[in-house]
Order: sequence, then structure tokens, then C-alpha cells
Amino acid sequence: MNTQTTRIFFLAQMLACMFAAALLAGCEPGSGQGLDENGNLLSDSEEGPDPVEDPGNGGGGASGNPNATLAWLQANVFGGVCTQCHTGAGAPFGVDWSSDAATCGNLLRPSGEKPELMEIDPGNPARSYLIWKVEGQGPNGEPIELAQMPLANPPLTAETIQNMRDWIADGTPGCQLPSAQLPHTGLAGMS
Repeated sequence: MNTQTTRIFFLAQMLACMFAAALLAGCEPGSGQGLDENGNLLSDSEEGPDPVEDPGNGGGGASGNPNATLAWLQANVFGGVCTQCHTGAGAPFGVDWSSDAATCGNLLRPSGEKPELMEIDPGNPARSYLIWKVEGQGPNGEPIELAQMPLANPPLTAETIQNMRDWIADGTPGCQLPSAQLPHTGLAGMS
């Protein structure tokens, strides 16, 4: 390159850098709305309930637990552990954890093992058979049917189970309750 070409090239690079710096100087951190926990854009189907209609959607429910969300549970428990067995139409007792929709389909659904309990009873972890199964017993030592979950894996940590309990206690943010809620039966006095 000759000297004139080198100067023009250098000037063009300097102007490009100054322009980029000016653009970046006006940028402020965003709210994160529309992004998943890794900063990736959510697709329309992943956005879930409107946070105005469902203020607990981001873990801001009564528990205040940031991991008490459907997204966290699906990524760390249901999708990663439970789906080793509980996937699709052939899932044991029809309990499918393979997607948000499948997980939400377990709300207010009578347990296949203990029909007097719901698989997930929004707002009531003590009456959610899911909690009984991962703890290996009911809240007052009531027996579960068959084996503690996850089967053939180490038990879930107390912290993970607490995240599940808080998600249920917060009303299962990220899931919409079925329009025709099933009546609650059995085990009077449990809360």
C-alpha cells in the first residue's frame, strides 16, 4: 500500500471505532424482558403468561424464591431427571414431564398411585403427590406407593425439593390452571 492509501485506511478504521463507541455510549442495561436466563431471545411460545396477569412468573411469588419457576424446574429437574422415564404417552401412570405443557397438564390431575391426591395441587405442596414421591413419604410420614423418585438416581437435594415446594406454594407460576378445576378430595386437615 502507498502512504495515501494507508492514511485513508487508518482514518476509515478510526472513524468506524469512534462511531461504534458513540453508539455504545448511549446503551443502558436492559430489563431482560423477552430473554431467557441465558440472555437468549424467547420464542413466542416460550414467553408464558403475561407478568401483569401472573406476577409470580419470574419467581416473584410469595416465596420470593428465584428458582421457584417452571423454567428452572423444567431445565434442572423435570427435563433433566424425570424425563429419563416420564416422557410421552408411555410415561408411568401417564405422568409426563417432557415439556412445559406436559408438566402443566399434571396440575389438578389425580395421582395414578394415590388418587385422593393431585399430582400437583397448586398452592398446596403438602397435597401434591409429586412432593411426596421426591421426599419418599407424605408430610406426616404417610407411605408412598412403589419407590421414591427419581428412580435409579440419587434423591433430589433438599434445595431442589424446596424450589419445587415453593413453585407449588406460589401457585405454579408459568402454568395456567385448567378451566374446569377438579374437586379436591381426601386427606382432610392437610395444608
